[in-house]
Amino acid sequence: MGRPSSFLDDTVFAAVANCLVEQGEVRLQAVTATAGVSTGSIYHRFGSREGLMAAAWLDAVEAFQERFLVALAAGTREAGLAAALATPAFCREEVARALILTMGRRAEMMSDKAPAEMRARLDQINGQGKAGLERFAFEQRLPLQRVRLALIGVPLGAVRLYLPDKAVPEGVDDDIRLAVSALLAAR
Repeated sequence: MGRPSSFLDDTVFAAVANCLVEQGEVRLQAVTATAGVSTGSIYHRFGSREGLMAAAWLDAVEAFQERFLVALAAGTREAGLAAALATPAFCREEVARALILTMGRRAEMMSDKAPAEMRARLDQINGQGKAGLERFAFEQRLPLQRVRLALIGVPLGAVRLYLPDKAVPEGVDDDIRLAVSALLAAR
């Protein structure tokens, strides 16, 4: 039986977010120094730098998608609005994860060198998100492109005005609500 882990994944993922903000890239040496863990521990847990980056990306995507899809599940316009507002709420409540998603590039975080099972899991999660958007668009009789703009583009654009330098203010929710409501009401 192996030893119990001496660090939490969240600590290491927060260090990944910090590297993205401070350096614009993820360097293993900086992650280990920030997280206070050894390089060997990182390799033991994640297998490689690519495994670490993929794990951090997958963790952030899963956490966001779960929140987004739960909000969207009712299929009503109010549910669409709640799903759009999940983005700024996530950015305020899950700062490190939000920084990974807004600062990292999918192609780098989940590269072809990432473990195949992680790439497959990401495809599954993204497929669930796509299906949720398509179902909402169908139920609301709206073009999918408009739904994507309303529920993804507007909220993401709004939070990127603040991250990584500032916290996303609560007041931005009102502006997102106005823009999303207009997009969802237009015929």
